[in-house]
Amino acid sequence: MSLEGKVAIVTGGARGIGAGIVRSLSEQGAKVAFNYVSPSSHEAANALIESLRQDNHEAVAVQADITDPKAPKMIIQAALDAFQTGRIDILVNNAGAGDNRPLEEVTMESYMHLMDVNVRAVVFMTQAILPYIPRGGRIINLSSISSRGGYATQSVYAASKAAVEGLTRVWATELGHKYGVTVNAVNPGPVDTDMYQAAGEVHLKRMEEQNKKVPAGQRCGTVQDIGDIVSFLAEERSRWVTGDVICANELQVNIFELDTTLQMWFFKTKSIRHYGSKVATTPA
Repeated sequence: MSLEGKVAIVTGGARGIGAGIVRSLSEQGAKVAFNYVSPSSHEAANALIESLRQDNHEAVAVQADITDPKAPKMIIQAALDAFQTGRIDILVNNAGAGDNRPLEEVTMESYMHLMDVNVRAVVFMTQAILPYIPRGGRIINLSSISSRGGYATQSVYAASKAAVEGLTRVWATELGHKYGVTVNAVNPGPVDTDMYQAAGEVHLKRMEEQNKKVPAGQRCGTVQDIGDIVSFLAEERSRWVTGDVICANELQVNIFELDTTLQMWFFKTKSIRHYGSKVATTPA
């Protein structure tokens, strides 16, 4: 196993893409700590831990809101206590929030929440890990197809994910020289998660038509697709890759650019998704 003996932290790892990343890293031999927040995620976190332990993988979950200034140290300490290695080899900044609304309806509260979860938490989680990450360590940030797609109603979300990609490039240079780590980002498109399925039958039918245009797979992405890419970036084999953004969206950014009608429909709601942070859902 390519990550045997490595210790990883995945923020927002109880469900969705985060859970896929936790599982993929574990299957490659890493010991994984992840955080969750909501009561609904508590059950999912326990189920994931139990499943991994049945396969003889080591994992620990900690309840912590990634927007709480104390959360980074709490998550790191949980990993150090559980695995007794004194180091964290891999950090995956996965926790994120999304809020789609026209520019006219953006509020200071909605703006600050997205920036707190998607940017500030990434900055300070990464800062907190630096005393514990060895040379050859890996920092992997989750961006989004929205960072470059120009999708209507995603002013703040797109800006937050573009910021993550900017941080990735800066840290690849700054932290690479100082700490000997690599820093990369993964840019997923639509991924088949519980929240994707909960969007409703109309959404699923529209996306089914779009997925037929995907060049290779002609399907939606899966959490394993993203998890496997993250695992590769965490491995020694990726040592010559840094400051890069891996587009894990099967050219869907180009497909969506050709269908502005779908863009407007898909992003017109005020729905909010969140992993690893507290948030109130705004009804459509």
